[in-house]
Amino acid sequence: MQVAIISIVLTVLGYFFGKGIRKYSTMLYILAIVISLIFSIASFFLFDKIKVMEMFVHGYIGFSLLFIVMFTGALNKKSILSKRLTSIRKEYSIIGFIFIIPHAIKYIIELFNNNSEIYYWIGLIAFVIMIPLFITSFSKIRSKFKYPVWKKLHRWSYLAYTLIFVHVLLVAETRDMIVYIVMFTPYFILKLIKEYKLYKIRNEKANT
Repeated sequence: MQVAIISIVLTVLGYFFGKGIRKYSTMLYILAIVISLIFSIASFFLFDKIKVMEMFVHGYIGFSLLFIVMFTGALNKKSILSKRLTSIRKEYSIIGFIFIIPHAIKYIIELFNNNSEIYYWIGLIAFVIMIPLFITSFSKIRSKFKYPVWKKLHRWSYLAYTLIFVHVLLVAETRDMIVYIVMFTPYFILKLIKEYKLYKIRNEKANT
């Protein structure tokens, strides 16, 4: 439920304050890194004492940002919502990954403590897949790639999203599991419809 609420809030912020997010993106990246480092270190000592830390250590904020990035890719490009969110998709993906780091560190520590549940591995595989996507999201690095190569690399995000979906289903309680299914199902439906339409367009062009 927390992820759904955070996602709605961040969507509203992105819709109305996209220009500011883009303008101050570097400051937001630095702030996200500082917060992520603080909570990563503090979680070892204060996790049970400060409730707000759950949003970072459990990855709620990072996941919410990545969910918005994911869902934007399935929206109709002509819609106002799609245009507004697409304009900050890069910024949200970078900040989202940064905020996922404390969650990933938590699982890595658990693995070293011999807690090797399957959902640990699924989550970490998704995290590893996202590392090159995160690095190549920065404009200076992206400019070094030809667009088709960059695009092909970022198609791995679909696998990462699928693994994240499986991961959250495995760790969620029943109520939260229902929320995640409700959140992800429209995405998968819209994405399949969008990909099918693109497939038909490509076929029509190839046959003309």
